Amino acid sequence: MIKYVPAGGNWQNIPPSIPSKRLEQIRASGGRTTYYGRLRWDKPSYTITTYFNRPGNGCNIHPSDGNDGKIVQHRLISLREAARLQSFPDSFVFHGSRTSIYNQIGNAVPPLLAFSLAKRIQGNKAIDLFCGCGGMSKGFELAGFDVIAGLDNDKHAMSTWANNHFGAPIIGDITKDEIKKQLYNQIDGDIDVIVGGPPCQGFSTAGWRQENDPRNKLWAHYLQVVAEVRPRYFVIENVPGILSAKHGASPVLENMSRAFAEFGYVLSVRKLQAEQYGVPQLRRRVLIVGVRDGTAFTFPDAFCNRPVTVKDAIWNLPPLGVNDGVFEASINYVAPLADYERWLMGEIEVNELEKRLRE
Repeated sequence: MIKYVPAGGNWQNIPPSIPSKRLEQIRASGGRTTYYGRLRWDKPSYTITTYFNRPGNGCNIHPSDGNDGKIVQHRLISLREAARLQSFPDSFVFHGSRTSIYNQIGNAVPPLLAFSLAKRIQGNKAIDLFCGCGGMSKGFELAGFDVIAGLDNDKHAMSTWANNHFGAPIIGDITKDEIKKQLYNQIDGDIDVIVGGPPCQGFSTAGWRQENDPRNKLWAHYLQVVAEVRPRYFVIENVPGILSAKHGASPVLENMSRAFAEFGYVLSVRKLQAEQYGVPQLRRRVLIVGVRDGTAFTFPDAFCNRPVTVKDAIWNLPPLGVNDGVFEASINYVAPLADYERWLMGEIEVNELEKRLRE
């Protein structure tokens, strides 16, 4: 199927003669234009999801179609390519099974997006709840924060977190008192900010919109930790569907606002576009920031005059065949073409990258 799709193309380019139940369903219903999509070198990617190993679930095909001067690569993007499109530096190594790593990368907060947010927060000590592999942690560390602990119930994601961050990894269910106690035992002094992204499956407009999904209520346990620790700030990251999600008859955000107000926090909410902050990806996420002193939070201004493209992100990676590539292996680079690649490779610092992207 993939060989019929040109850069920027999709399922509509695949001949009807190709047998596929999935394509039959898409043709009958008129599926999204991202299905069986091939990336373009000159644009950011679409949202990297946990299913970037499936051509029929999004725009996940490598852009080299034979018309770009590179070796033809009729394959899906690799783990490292997806990690770069999520703005993880090459020094960030993922652990666990391939399936787990797909989930870790697709569920992560892009570190560069978190970095821009972190620079607007005063302080230097943080805790990351529902941390996953640590995209939010990495962004705050890039901004100079000491992330003293990360908590998640996914043991593979926590293995990645433990091997890429200096704080204490806590594996367990945040709804359990003994797990919260482990977290509190790591705290010595004031915490400036608690960050986290409670699971969003029920809120996602790409999912089933499960209003009764118990995972949607995990923010209440996040609230318990905030009430106990009393940081100056807290940050919740979620999908845009949370803006209109309800628990019963009440909007989720109204419930959150009332609950956190009891502890003196004022909420500010903004939907951010990742490509405006240096991430080579059309990713939309809602950031909810609470401030304890009652002031409204000022979100970072967009600064990318030209979006970082797929070419800027993965051009200098080596060609691969289908299912090739060992994720932890050293990368056989060619010379980087873009500042974004230079940053991924550790040749320039993140503040220098931001400066150049502003020019």
